[in-house]
Amino acid sequence: MRFFAIGMLVMILAVFTSPASAQVTTYDCSINSLEGRGFIRDRVIFSVDPTQKVAGVVDDFVMLVYKTPIPADLTILNNGQYRLKWSVDNLRSGADTFDLDYTLTYRPAQKAFNIRTRVKGYDNRPCGSGTCKTVTGQSVLP
Repeated sequence: MRFFAIGMLVMILAVFTSPASAQVTTYDCSINSLEGRGFIRDRVIFSVDPTQKVAGVVDDFVMLVYKTPIPADLTILNNGQYRLKWSVDNLRSGADTFDLDYTLTYRPAQKAFNIRTRVKGYDNRPCGSGTCKTVTGQSVLP
């Protein structure tokens, strides 16, 4: 399933290559998860348009539940960092269903980020960190 999901993300970038305005930047990020249960995937792609204050995000779980990139709430912090928030609801795993709230903070100067999720109804707070590559000419803005 992992190869299928990564292939889907690559396909998403190809399908959702919209004529991106000069302000839209897309980041392809690798994640080192600090939690072994899999609520944080090993890759996330997001696009940001800081002038319009909009963002979009896609990962394996977004594709599994929604089949397309989704909007993320974007906050531009005073230090130039981006904070993105999004939710994935009704993620099925076996007989269980999970609702997840994600927060990603991207540091452009370091091309690095931290990510965490809150699994609604549970105490654990999976987290991770990683680095991003800039992808030109492509966008996952919904």
